[in-house]
Amino acid sequence: MKNHQLRSEDGTPTDLESDNRRSFLKGLASVPVFGALSSFMWSGRAAAAEGDAGVTPGGSVYSVKGHYFESCSCTTAVCPCLFLEDPTEGYCKAFPSWHIEEGNLGEVRLDGLNVAAWLHAPGNLTKGNWRLALYIDERATPEQFQAIEELWGGKHGGHLQVIASLVSEYMGTKRAKITWKEDGKDRVMMVDGVGGVEMSAYEGAGGANVTLHDMPLAIGPPHPITINKSTRWSYQDNGVDVLLSGTAGLASAFTYSA
Repeated sequence: MKNHQLRSEDGTPTDLESDNRRSFLKGLASVPVFGALSSFMWSGRAAAAEGDAGVTPGGSVYSVKGHYFESCSCTTAVCPCLFLEDPTEGYCKAFPSWHIEEGNLGEVRLDGLNVAAWLHAPGNLTKGNWRLALYIDERATPEQFQAIEELWGGKHGGHLQVIASLVSEYMGTKRAKITWKEDGKDRVMMVDGVGGVEMSAYEGAGGANVTLHDMPLAIGPPHPITINKSTRWSYQDNGVDVLLSGTAGLASAFTYSA
C-alpha cells in the first residue's frame, strides 16, 4: 500500500493530515495512509520480503485479537486524550501492552504472544511526532518476531498502520521477556530489565467495572474501555527514566485486522 506524506514544508502535519487522523481515531473505517514509522523499520531489511506473508482464506492479510492495557502520565482519573483533548501534563508518556489471544499474519500464527511499547507524544496525540520503542515476546520465533514488528510498524494496514503513522522517531525493536497478567480488577505487565505497569480498575456500582463507551479516541475499536488507576509504573531504556504512580490507566479488548 502506498504511503502518502501529508506534511507542510517545516515538517509539521497539515490540517488535512490532522483531520484525517482525528477521523480515524473517531472510528471511521478508512483514511489515507501517512506511514512514517515504516521508513525507519523496513529500510534494507524487511522490504525484500514484502508480500510474502500471504492472505488468509477469508481474504484478510492479518487478524489479531486479545486484550490491551496501559498507564500514562495523565493525572486525572479519565485521560483527556480519550476525548481528543490535550494531555494533563502537556505531553503524553505511556507504556501500552497487548496480549494476543488469537492472531495471524498470513500463515504465521501469533497466538499467546505479548507485545509492549514505550511512547512519548509531545502534545495532543492526534498531532503525531511520537517517539516509540517496541518490545516483542522473547518466545516468538524469528517468523513471529518479524510478523509482529511489521504489524505494529504499520506495514499491513488497518488500525495499526494509522497508529504507526503518528510516529516520527522510531527507537528500535527489542526481544524481551514480557510478563502479562489480568486477575479480576488487577493488571500487571513487566518487560524484563525495562519496567512495567501495575494498575487496578475503579470499582463502580455493585462492584462492576467503570467503563467508557463511544469515546472519540478509538483505542480498541469497537470495544469499550475499563477505567483504571496505576499503582506504579516505570520505564528505563533508550535514555528515558520514568517512575509514576496514581496516574490514568485503561484496559480494553482489541480486534485489529486488514
